[in-house]
Amino acid sequence: MSDETILNLIRIVGGVAVIGVFGAWSAKRILFLYQLARKGRPQPDRTSREAIVGKIKYLFTKVLGQEKLLRWSLPGVAHAFVFWSFLVVQTTLIEAALELINPEWQIPFLDWSETGVDGYDVLGFTQDLFIVLALVAIAIFAAMRLAQDPRKQGRSSRFAGSNLNHGWWVLAGEFLVAWTLLVAHGTRFALDHAPTDAAFLSQRFGEAFAGMTHFQLEMTSAVMLVVHLAIVGGFLVFTLHSKHLHIVTIPFQELLARQPKALGALPTEKIDMEAMDEETILGVGQIEHFGVKQFLDFYTCTECGRCQSQCPAWNTGKPLNPKMLVMDLRDHAYAKGPYLLGKEDEDEAADVLNMQLVGNEPGQDNAVIDFDVLWSCTTCGACVEECPVDIEHVDMIVEIRRYKAMMESSFPQEAGVMLRNVENSGDPWGVGASGREDWTDALDFDIPRATPGTELPDDIEYLFWTGCAGAVDDRSKKISRAIAQLLHDAGVGFAILGSNETCTGDPARRLGMEYLFQMLAEQNVETLNSIGMGRKGGHDEDVPDGADFTARSMGDGTKKIIAWCPHCFNTLKNEYPDFDGYFTVLHHSEVLSQLIDDGQIVATTQIDKRVTYHDPCYLGRHNEVYSTPRKVVDAVPGLKPTEMTRCRSNGFCCGAGGARMWMEEDIGKRVNIERIDEALETDPELITTACPFCTTMLTDGIAQKVQEGRLTDGQVEVLDISEVLERGKTLPMAAQGVKVGAGVGGGEAAAGSGPKVADETGEQPIEDDTAPA
Repeated sequence: MSDETILNLIRIVGGVAVIGVFGAWSAKRILFLYQLARKGRPQPDRTSREAIVGKIKYLFTKVLGQEKLLRWSLPGVAHAFVFWSFLVVQTTLIEAALELINPEWQIPFLDWSETGVDGYDVLGFTQDLFIVLALVAIAIFAAMRLAQDPRKQGRSSRFAGSNLNHGWWVLAGEFLVAWTLLVAHGTRFALDHAPTDAAFLSQRFGEAFAGMTHFQLEMTSAVMLVVHLAIVGGFLVFTLHSKHLHIVTIPFQELLARQPKALGALPTEKIDMEAMDEETILGVGQIEHFGVKQFLDFYTCTECGRCQSQCPAWNTGKPLNPKMLVMDLRDHAYAKGPYLLGKEDEDEAADVLNMQLVGNEPGQDNAVIDFDVLWSCTTCGACVEECPVDIEHVDMIVEIRRYKAMMESSFPQEAGVMLRNVENSGDPWGVGASGREDWTDALDFDIPRATPGTELPDDIEYLFWTGCAGAVDDRSKKISRAIAQLLHDAGVGFAILGSNETCTGDPARRLGMEYLFQMLAEQNVETLNSIGMGRKGGHDEDVPDGADFTARSMGDGTKKIIAWCPHCFNTLKNEYPDFDGYFTVLHHSEVLSQLIDDGQIVATTQIDKRVTYHDPCYLGRHNEVYSTPRKVVDAVPGLKPTEMTRCRSNGFCCGAGGARMWMEEDIGKRVNIERIDEALETDPELITTACPFCTTMLTDGIAQKVQEGRLTDGQVEVLDISEVLERGKTLPMAAQGVKVGAGVGGGEAAAGSGPKVADETGEQPIEDDTAPA
């Protein structure tokens, strides 16, 4: 047998065999994953042509641009190196396919000699450059895994619970792909049929083959070509069975993602009690009840642990780990997959079918997700904010809670009191409508009451949505009064619903009691529309996001809602449109900030204190309002602000969200204590926030520190931003003889009507709540 025949057998037979075996193996796995995902609940709002086309730009930004990954600079840059190398090195597979037939064939259409640029030079240099970058990234990732080994760091490592061996196999596979590619390219140079001298690293490898015979070089080239294809094929099969599957699924997963992130509003499926029958399923009680997007989320989790590193539950010793939640659901989906696809009968799948998706009590053996895991979540959204592949952890958790709450009545007992109070009294505390106006008794002015069925008069531009806490909780009543006083002093025309206001339903919805939420939502939307708060034209057309929305909505003659509770703010603004409630909703920080800009509120009393601001999750991460609350505090002279380590989009929860406000916290460290410990590192005299729940939780944390003797009584005070501003304001603007400006309160601005907050050019800035710190 001639040398040429031997070489052809190795290249063609070996290459075809490798491609055939690994191709068939991969195709079988892809078919399984595809069929399994299709067993998920259809989501036409995600999979329609219009929805997908609208996300093409998003796909390029998130995937090709590596936007979220680059937030963590070192691992982000390393991943970008590997990702772009992966794309560039795909060109070598085309080369390999051609070389199976003829070792001297190259990718066609790269002879650009007429342009003065050699396409083969560009390709060769680019391939070698990205191989180098990939090798550097592999070294960085290896060092990071060694430094953050959970066997040394325990649960503080973001890799705790991850498939550690998968990570090392991925790095080994990437290294072998790069190494065999360089050897194969090196033999080209040794055989003198490389298309370019610009492949600087491959050329160095070629020099290592000096002294070998022509046949030996041909044999090495043929063997390395097949070995390279085998490693690529094996790596593909491994990828399809491991956490590295995201390199295949992420384009599809991102095209079905909620934009810009799965926070703010929860997905809504209208509940029609009259249409329900025995087959009706509310929420998610089996793995196949999840939607197609959630199956893609299972496939796409990289086990990087960014979510768990930010999770307040995991960081305070709770059993909830958002990464491991997704991993457990994924593993259960894989185990149940053969049964769902009809490849196993009930007897064969008995062990899997006997598993309950979530247990009814802690420590249940036959549960995929432990009871305490599900109910530890505060729905703060830190996991969603950090996830580089847009997994929708909060949506998953709430969907499971819906099933447990509505289908099985299985939830923490203490939360049942809150639900009964909301249903029967219209507030979680059970005070009732008769007590919702008591907070106004201490004011020295009257606030107009809006009457359902009667539109607000033209001179009243705002409805102050007090919220349950602001109306019935003793501490929060003080904040409601401070806000009302500031609005009154600024000459703002506003009214309240008073006894006609009821709970927005947020705590019920986050607990999973979706039906109660929808009842309240429909009731509130009807009330608000009847007094003229609804906008014509719908939600998306009239409400731009972010700072531009705030700037353009002030003083435009449209009736607006001021909400100071971020949970009410989020519900009214983001969730009520699903029930035909299209309202212009402003947080009190946005209104106060604009009043300061317009000179209608001037802080003149100096307060010489150190202050730090705590970002409420439902104001910050869920709604991207970060700057206006700080702007209100910064308007008071003398205050010395210092940011906590975790702030803005990286802020740490107070522990009250997700209906946790009404549940006991007896596992691990209390979340509010963790946050107070972080706040005290800034040595503050004031801790400010902009949420009634946060105010309560932070105040309780300070009280515990006083009880422990770490602080003295009164050493640190927790105030809402409105209370800080009210302390800094000496007299109402009208009492100072200052004519109020245009904007929030209406009227024409007068020259010298009060100080303005200007940028360095001297022009009035438009607040950007999405700007980084």
